[in-house]
Amino acid sequence: MRQIYKKNRTRLIKAALGKEKCDLTIGNIKFFNVFTGEIYPAEVDVLDGIVVCVRETPVKNGMPSDVFFDGEGCYLIPGFIDTHMHVESTMMIPENLSRAIVPWGTTTVCTDPHEIGNVMGKEGVRFMLENAKKSLLRQYILAPSCVPSVPDLESSGACFGADEIAELLDTDGIIGIAELMDFVGVCNDSSRMHAIIDEGIKRGVFLQGHAPGVSGRELAAYLQGGPVSDHESRSAAEVSEKLRNGMHVNLRASSLVDDLTDLIGGLKHDSWNDFVSICTDDVHAKDLLTSGHVNRVVRKAIQAGMDPKEVIKFATLNAAREYQFNDLGAIAPGYIADMQLVRQLDGNMPFAVFVSGKLAAKNGVYLGSDVQATGQAFPNTVNIPQIQSSQDFLLRVPEEKCNDDFVSLLIVARGERNGIRQFEETVLPLKDRCVNISDYPDFQFVSVINRYGTGGKTIAVFRDFGITEGAFASTISHDCHNLTVVYRDPECAYVAAKELEKCGGGICVVDANHNIALLPLPVAGLMSFKPCREIALLIEKEQQALDAICNKKLSLLAAAIISLAAVPGAVITDKGLVDGLSQRIISQFC
Repeated sequence: MRQIYKKNRTRLIKAALGKEKCDLTIGNIKFFNVFTGEIYPAEVDVLDGIVVCVRETPVKNGMPSDVFFDGEGCYLIPGFIDTHMHVESTMMIPENLSRAIVPWGTTTVCTDPHEIGNVMGKEGVRFMLENAKKSLLRQYILAPSCVPSVPDLESSGACFGADEIAELLDTDGIIGIAELMDFVGVCNDSSRMHAIIDEGIKRGVFLQGHAPGVSGRELAAYLQGGPVSDHESRSAAEVSEKLRNGMHVNLRASSLVDDLTDLIGGLKHDSWNDFVSICTDDVHAKDLLTSGHVNRVVRKAIQAGMDPKEVIKFATLNAAREYQFNDLGAIAPGYIADMQLVRQLDGNMPFAVFVSGKLAAKNGVYLGSDVQATGQAFPNTVNIPQIQSSQDFLLRVPEEKCNDDFVSLLIVARGERNGIRQFEETVLPLKDRCVNISDYPDFQFVSVINRYGTGGKTIAVFRDFGITEGAFASTISHDCHNLTVVYRDPECAYVAAKELEKCGGGICVVDANHNIALLPLPVAGLMSFKPCREIALLIEKEQQALDAICNKKLSLLAAAIISLAAVPGAVITDKGLVDGLSQRIISQFC
């Protein structure tokens, strides 16, 4: 078990007996007990950021607290804990994240910095760790296990093996190994994954899983390998099977993937749900500003028919138990006083939020004493010397593969099963030995470009992505974060790529008239120094520009998983077309 706070037990004992004055009493509340599921009137006393006692009757003997906070008849529940998220996906740096999500009731996050780790290596992870210390929000960091996610199939800005993981695990503030995404490597007991997991087992730290679609014997093998949790379930059956095998399941609803209603179906026939918690994974600033954070997932689960009390337990006590935090996730003697007052048990914005017994937000207004972050110099991490002109975005065909001005090749298509992309063999016309899709309005080109100065790129054809003109480019491209460009027009693709190279990364939309919409993310091509509201405005403008060149609604993160090698199905990386299930590069031309 992991105890977060060092406590003065003598002072707390005296306070519990009424012999020491407390700092805070919260009264006039409906107290929700996450241990028993009961709701009853109570008062809560706090000293040194720790809950002293929960009393069902007002103080008759003993000293009054320094401050009495009137709960105005609200429910008092613990602060929410996000069991898995990537700060980089919010497009904010860690210290600004606090100001955005504490007002929504999140008081603790467990983060995986493998996005910046893939771009900047250990230096990037240390930036996240040090910057997080400036925030009121409690942020715990896990060592990224897959930098890159699958070696030999993609290029990244760094490479972590067992030595790098060991060094990070011995750093204060890093509490475990982040999602073990190379599930094929874990199941096959690859030497790399075995050695990385060994470093965690030797230290007795948390081993976070990532097992999309893993089932049967492979699931048993994955669990034998060491990971204990998973947030990648896409169906009720997958949730049920993982719970039955003793896996801790994180229910996820993000800006990128939201199968929450289906996932909840995997709980309906289970008697016990002690191994269920909640995570947000990837949520961008605009969604945080308008919909919330963990509370958003809580709200959706309640609206889908779940018992509000059980869902709140998922987001508090169950989450703390997953990480073996023995003084978080509940309001009881000896627990850290992370609490929120809510008008209803519905996942909406709290009336007030307390972090370590201090009022941190009220009516949506952040009250923490930490100051707003300001910009600083950050190295430009976009280096694409292989892109010199629009000609570099033409899909050229080897002469031996051309046949009467046509070519047979594999294209990528959206899959009907769980959204998993599939390869399809297709015949397309050629123009000057380049693939020509001008008469195919449902087709787009995708180029994944190594952005670390080591060369290399892949161009493929995608069916039904949704782009009808121009180009859509992003350096948010899980997990190696190479530059991904989706386009109809090579000229527009070139303009978008060069704009991102100039500003240090981000998201760029270029229409057929070469009008440019740019969302700069100068921190590793992933984050901005701007606060949530300013980023949200930029996101809204960028989304409008994307909508204008699409025939369907696409998220700004729609291109982010095209190159993710650690998922089943069809993948495009800077090294070629990849079969994500077998994790091998396959020939593009038939």
